[in-house]
Amino acid sequence: MSQSKNNPSPAASELEPEKLEQVNRPNVQILYEETGALFANQVIVNSGRDQIVLDFSTGIISDHATQRHVLPIQKRIALTPATALKLIQTLSGVIQKQVEDSRVKVEKGS
Repeated sequence: MSQSKNNPSPAASELEPEKLEQVNRPNVQILYEETGALFANQVIVNSGRDQIVLDFSTGIISDHATQRHVLPIQKRIALTPATALKLIQTLSGVIQKQVEDSRVKVEKGS
C-alpha cells in the first residue's frame, strides 16, 4: 500500500516526543520469575571496565561471643555501565517524585 502524496504519514522525527517514544517502544509483557522482595539495608558497589556489580545485604550480623561482624550478601546484580546509568536516572526520578508528593502532603496538612 502506498501513501498519497497529499497525506503522507509523518516521519518519526516529526512526531511529538511522547508519540515518538510510543513508536519506538516495543510491546513487552513483564513476566516476574520471582515475586519475593528482599529488603536491603546495605549495598556494596564494585566496578570494572565493562560492568558494575551491586551486592545487597540485609545488614551486619554481630557475634558478641567472638566479637566478629559479618555482612552477608543475599543478592548480587551485575549491570553494564549504560544500564546502571538508566537505573540511576530512574531511581532519581522516583525519589524526586516521592519528595514532591511528601511536600504536597505537608502543605495540605498545614
